[in-house]
Amino acid sequence: MSYRIYRLVRTWCVFMATLLIVLSLTACGTSPSLIRYDISGSADSLDPQFADSENEQLIIYNMMEGLMCQLPSGDLENGVINGYEVSDDQKIYTFHLREGMVWDDADNTPVTAHDFVFAFQRIFNNIYPSPFASLYSSIHNSQQVLAGELSEDQLGVQALDDLTVQFTLDYADPSFLENLAHSSAMPCSEKLFNNANGKYGATIKETYSNGPFYLMQWENGNRVYLKKNENYYDAASVQTPGIYLYMDRDVLTSAQEARGEQAPTRFSLLMEGSADCCIADYNQYRQAKEAGMTCEETENVVWALVFNQTHTAFCNQQVREGFIRAIDRTTLENFLRENGQENLRIYDRLIPPAITLYTDSYTEQTSVSTVNTYDPQAAYNTYRAGMDELEADTLRKIQLLVPEDSNIPEMCGLLQQAWQSVLAISVNIEEVSRDELSSRLSIGDYQVALVPLEASANTPADILNRFTSSSTSNISFYKNTEFDTILSSLGSSHDSQQILNQYVQAETMLLDDAVAFPLLVEKNYFVLGKDVSGIDFYPYGGKVIFKNAVALR
Repeated sequence: MSYRIYRLVRTWCVFMATLLIVLSLTACGTSPSLIRYDISGSADSLDPQFADSENEQLIIYNMMEGLMCQLPSGDLENGVINGYEVSDDQKIYTFHLREGMVWDDADNTPVTAHDFVFAFQRIFNNIYPSPFASLYSSIHNSQQVLAGELSEDQLGVQALDDLTVQFTLDYADPSFLENLAHSSAMPCSEKLFNNANGKYGATIKETYSNGPFYLMQWENGNRVYLKKNENYYDAASVQTPGIYLYMDRDVLTSAQEARGEQAPTRFSLLMEGSADCCIADYNQYRQAKEAGMTCEETENVVWALVFNQTHTAFCNQQVREGFIRAIDRTTLENFLRENGQENLRIYDRLIPPAITLYTDSYTEQTSVSTVNTYDPQAAYNTYRAGMDELEADTLRKIQLLVPEDSNIPEMCGLLQQAWQSVLAISVNIEEVSRDELSSRLSIGDYQVALVPLEASANTPADILNRFTSSSTSNISFYKNTEFDTILSSLGSSHDSQQILNQYVQAETMLLDDAVAFPLLVEKNYFVLGKDVSGIDFYPYGGKVIFKNAVALR
C-alpha cells in the first residue's frame, strides 16, 4: 500500500472511530474522563528546541504539533500541514500549513510559517545552539550559521508567505521528513519567545501550545496537568478532557520509608484503578490479560552476551569467539518453547525489530551474517588458540552476570553447560537486580554478562554508538578505530542504501569481533485499563501520545 493511500485510509478509519465513540457516548450519557499516567520524574524545561529528557519530550509531543508526525509503526503522516512537495533532486521541501491555527496565548496569536523559520534559526544559533542541531545538518548554510560565519536569516529555511514554509538542503537527506517529526522541530513564535524574557518554556505562563493539549498545571514532584486545547485545529477528534501526568508515585517519601511502607508499582496503580495505562513486564501482562485489559506489545529489547575486554582473558578476540561458538541457539529455543516463554524468542541481531529506518523496519531491510556460528570443535580450537596467544593456561572458572527476573537465569544454565562441556570451564551464574546489573556494567565489575539492549531513539545508531571508543555507555570497553570511523562517517553519507550498508557493516563488525552476541529478543507491553483506548505507545524513548485517548469511568 502506498503512503498516500495508507494516509487516506488511516484518516478515514480515525474519523469513523471517533464518530462511533461520540455516538456511543451520547447514547449512554457517559463522558470521557481524564487520562492518568505515571512518568519517571520531573520536567525542567518545555522549550521544544532544547528539552532533551524523555519526560520533557513526552509533554511537548502532547502539547505541540510540527510539520510531520511519526506513528509508533514508523510511518509518517501530516501534522499542521495540508500537504507538501519535494523537488526532483530531493533538496527543496515546500510545506503548506493549515489555515486558522492559533497559539494558546491570550491573543490567540496565529501559527504561521514564520514560526518554523524562527524555530530553526534558534536551533542553529551560534551562541546557544540546540543539542539537536545535528539532526538537520543537511539544511543549506546550517553549518556556516552554526559557526557564526553567516547570519541566521541566511539559513535555508524561509517563509514564502504566512502559510508556506520552504526548506532548502545542501544535499538529499533521506531522514529529513522523519526528523521533522522530532520535538525540536516544533514551531516557535518569535513574538511569544521575546515576550517570555528569557523564560520561554520554563513556567506555565511562558509555555505555549499549538497542539491538542495545553499546560494547565506544572508541579514538579507532583504532577503535570495537560488540558484539552479547544483552539486546536482538530479539537473535535480529541475526546479526553485532559491528562494527569503523575511524578514519582512509585517512589517512597522519607516519611513512608520511616514507617516501613512499600512503594506501589505503576502496575499496581493501574490494577487498583489509580492509573489508566503503564508499561508492563511479562508477568504483569499476563495478569492484565486475565483481568480483561487491552495490551499492546512490541519487540524492543535485545538480550546479548557482552564480554568485558579489560579482563585478562576476554581481552583476546579468539577467547571470546570460542565462548560464542560453543552456544547452540537451537537448544535455547527448545528451552523457551518447553517453558512457554512467549515474551522471548531466539534472535541473531543487535538492533531490536521495533527500530525503523526511513519508516521501515531496519532489520527487515537488512541482513547480517557472522563467522561466529555454532561449532563445538571450532569453539574449543579457537579458545585454545586465544589462550596460547595470551601465554596462559586454561580458565578454571568464570562468572556470568544475569538479571534475576523472568526465566533468564534458568536458561543461562544451558550456557553454563555448553561452556563446561565444550571448553571445560566452570561457570558461576550470579543473579542480580536490573539496577545492580546496570551499576556493575558501568564500572566494569563483571567478566561476562547478559545485557538488555533497548534503544532510546528510533535509529540503529542508538545501539551501535554505545560501542564506540569514546562512548560513556561502552560497557564492553571495545576499542576499534575502524568501527568508530564507520559510525562517525554516517553524518557525511547522503545515500539511503549507503547508510544502510554502513549500519550493517558496523553491526557485523561487533558480531565478528565477538564484542556482543545476541541471544534473545524480548517483548515489552503497554497495558491499558478497562474501558481505556486510543493511546499510542512508542517502542523507544518513553514516547506516549494521548491525542486519541478515551477513558470511560
